[in-house]
Amino acid sequence: MVTIILVSHGELAQGLKQTATMIIGDSVSIYAVSAFRDEDEPVLEQIKKILTRLDQTTTYILTDILGGSVNNEMLTVVKNYPQIHLITGMNLPLVISLATHSGKMNEEDLAKIIQESQNALIDCKKLLVGSIVEGDEL
Repeated sequence: MVTIILVSHGELAQGLKQTATMIIGDSVSIYAVSAFRDEDEPVLEQIKKILTRLDQTTTYILTDILGGSVNNEMLTVVKNYPQIHLITGMNLPLVISLATHSGKMNEEDLAKIIQESQNALIDCKKLLVGSIVEGDEL
């Protein structure tokens, strides 16, 4: 079983979890942790609590931005957990692909999913301009 932990500044993680479960259902364990300045419990403690409830399943921690405080803090976590993959720059296509991947995922599969989620970022204006020039309808 796959576990996905979304960790972000503000409420991005909660919104992403809510949207993903609306699309794919709640058959996959997805957790959302937000970093607030006035948080009652530090992010690291929240993550440790989640990890103690998990068995040795493959776990993906997804963070919002490389070099941000959330991602830097998660780097300290993954050193002690070899089954955890830390991926930054989370987006909805990434969450859905990880959650719906069937079978055991190898490094090549993971690299492909990451590349596809990066490729999901598209300037739609260029698509529209291209279709107008070519006379196509969308």
